[in-house]
Amino acid sequence: MKLSDNYKEKNQEEFDDDGFLPENQEYAETMTSPQEDVEKYPRKYIIEECIPACIELWKKNIYTFMVSDHLNKGQCWIEIIFDNLSQENKDIFMNLEGEDIIKYSYHPGTVNFGVNCVGKEGQEKLLSIAKEFKMQDVPLTFGYIPIEDFLFEYCDCYDEMPNPEYVEMKTPAEANLSEDELYDYIDRYYNWMDSISSKKTIKVFNPSKASKPIQDLVKDHNMIYEDGRVYLSEFHYKKHINYINYLNNLNQKSKKN
Repeated sequence: MKLSDNYKEKNQEEFDDDGFLPENQEYAETMTSPQEDVEKYPRKYIIEECIPACIELWKKNIYTFMVSDHLNKGQCWIEIIFDNLSQENKDIFMNLEGEDIIKYSYHPGTVNFGVNCVGKEGQEKLLSIAKEFKMQDVPLTFGYIPIEDFLFEYCDCYDEMPNPEYVEMKTPAEANLSEDELYDYIDRYYNWMDSISSKKTIKVFNPSKASKPIQDLVKDHNMIYEDGRVYLSEFHYKKHINYINYLNNLNQKSKKN
């Protein structure tokens, strides 16, 4: 038996003791991976407890940011960027409540929902929560960007010019301050670094710098342009089409009623 096999066997014994479902053979967690890769190979990135709920969310164009792993003993949860949710789904998240349900925010801009149990029970309860969410369009930035952003970010359609708000500020090492003055100066310096005032030049959007028609530029980047949006890949565009079909089906049903 290989050393890696011994390690996996020992891990599985610990997972069994903690009540987790058996580990996926393909499981090799990462800090972050593209949505397209995660959906294509879910068992590589996600523990068994969270897979059915994630698949349910993905079908509704809800992109997942992170999930729990075997270090989260007694819990399984899913993390989502809050602004990626439609208003309807934001309301659903805010109204989630019930026995074993947990809700909190861990990373800036994200929300987590889950349950205080693992194993088959945790898997089923987490899926039940995911089923409460509704179909939505793909999220801005992660699924598509406005055409102006595409031209600016991918096609260098901008002019670089002096920043009228620029203010020069010495580094703390160059400032030659006393120890008492230095602490306050460091705070001000890092606030300055995060502000527009630290930039000597700024980039101003200039669409006339486009070297080709928009459709050709988008195609060069293997993206799809439609109705002022640039979908970052066919993967995201197909999800958008699923949303449009969903809306059309709702309209047809309402007409019949």
